[in-house]
Amino acid sequence: MKNIAAMRIGVLTFALLLSLVPFSDLSAQRLGYTNSLAILSEMPEVAKADTMIMQLRDSLVAEGESRASALKEKYTQYMQEMQAGTITPKDAKAREAEIQNGQDELQQYEQEITDWLAGKREEFYNPILSRLQQAIDEVGKENNFQFIFDVSSMNIIVYAEESEDVTAQIKEKLGLD
Repeated sequence: MKNIAAMRIGVLTFALLLSLVPFSDLSAQRLGYTNSLAILSEMPEVAKADTMIMQLRDSLVAEGESRASALKEKYTQYMQEMQAGTITPKDAKAREAEIQNGQDELQQYEQEITDWLAGKREEFYNPILSRLQQAIDEVGKENNFQFIFDVSSMNIIVYAEESEDVTAQIKEKLGLD
């Protein structure tokens, strides 16, 4: 009997406390969404950055191919001398070491250009991404959005009213009308 009375008092206390907790009006929150990748694809700066990165990559790859071609030529000459028997064992070991060093240098070069290009990509894209973020922030503040979701990376929004798509407003801020 005491347990039932205590439970009723507990339930009533919980209900009373629950009624005292102020709930924010969830319907007053404004939620918007955009597709940042779609916006980025329309920004002229992105095309310019992509072109610059491709040009840099192409020139570095050409240099790598030139080095690889020279190494291949050394290897071919070494193999011809081995087959003809015109190279001493001592010279053969030295050539093998030289070819191995060349392969190691090519791999190191490849890693260096990969890292360097990643740095350049970041250097070119950071101002673009900052500009996009600034436009998103401005649209959010001007229209009293509590949240603006980006549906480009993971479509986490399965339904949204067309009126809450803020992509057009962001594009307007960026001058992409």
